[in-house]
Amino acid sequence: MADIKGTVKKIPLLKTKAGPRDGEQWTQRLKEEYEALIAYVEMNKSTDTHWFSLESNPAGTRWFGKVWYYHEKVKYEFDIEFDIPVTYPQAAPDLLLPELENKTVKMYRGG
Repeated sequence: MADIKGTVKKIPLLKTKAGPRDGEQWTQRLKEEYEALIAYVEMNKSTDTHWFSLESNPAGTRWFGKVWYYHEKVKYEFDIEFDIPVTYPQAAPDLLLPELENKTVKMYRGG
């Protein structure tokens, strides 16, 4: 695995502590989130380790896209979706891969 500390240092820090209920501060936080995501995606593409594609609704509260993984030369691709909780950033979003929902007892959300 790549040097994690080196990777994290290349991603812009998020300085605004705000969630979806915080009006203009949320807009600033969302801008910082986009800048960090763009930097991370560009870094991954430059090292040929790109593994996801995301977009959000205009308010930045609902995210959706694709994630993929290669295993033994086979590409596995899944839809991903998540909602930003109103208590974000104190509470993390629950990620959902709809195709895997209820496939095993260990794959659940809200747990």
